[in-house]
Amino acid sequence: MMALFDVDKTLIHRSSAHENAFRHAFREVYGVDAGVELIDYHGKTDPVIAEEVLLLRGLEGEEIEGQLPRFLRELREYVKHNINEENIELIDGVEEFLSFLKSMDVPMGLVTGNLREIAFMKLERAGIAGYFSFGGFGSDSPDRNKLTEIAVRRGLRIGATGSTVLFGDTPHDMRAGDHVGAVNIGISAGRYSDRALMAAGARHVFPDYRKPELRDTVLKIMAGDHRQQII
Repeated sequence: MMALFDVDKTLIHRSSAHENAFRHAFREVYGVDAGVELIDYHGKTDPVIAEEVLLLRGLEGEEIEGQLPRFLRELREYVKHNINEENIELIDGVEEFLSFLKSMDVPMGLVTGNLREIAFMKLERAGIAGYFSFGGFGSDSPDRNKLTEIAVRRGLRIGATGSTVLFGDTPHDMRAGDHVGAVNIGISAGRYSDRALMAAGARHVFPDYRKPELRDTVLKIMAGDHRQQII
């Protein structure tokens, strides 16, 4: 089995440094006063978020693309210099659950729209980066389906076998999991309800990682029992 996790609202609650980095980079690179709150950014990759905000502010596609590498560098640098000023909170029970998976030798990776460096800076600050040895990131592709494919391929290269289980908090996560044939487990700690996650392809939904039933579900998946349920 291979376990793949989204980052924001799936492993951690939020990072203000990451959110503030967008406003900083929009201003520094494009001369635009804007933030991610202008769009529905949940479940989207960092490059797509940038493009959607800038299009909304009236910039053209070529103008956006030409400065995007610089924008992403500014994004990384801002997070690097500000991440240690904040306290990043974990979703309830996540560290104990990751420890449980580690005890069963389950390879764990990330599937996130965050740029790779930003994802790991956030998880280092939260104290759980060491659980993850591979992944697919917004810096690999702006397309969530493609970065999820990349994560699976990287997991296979390090020896993962059997089912792929994907944990996420948005319909985008669930659809990307379906794209690679994963068993999707929704974590409803963000803005999306159990029913919204189920409608998007979740086989199971939990509010966080504290319920013993989650561990039972993982064991059943490993044994081939993929019954759909909301817990």
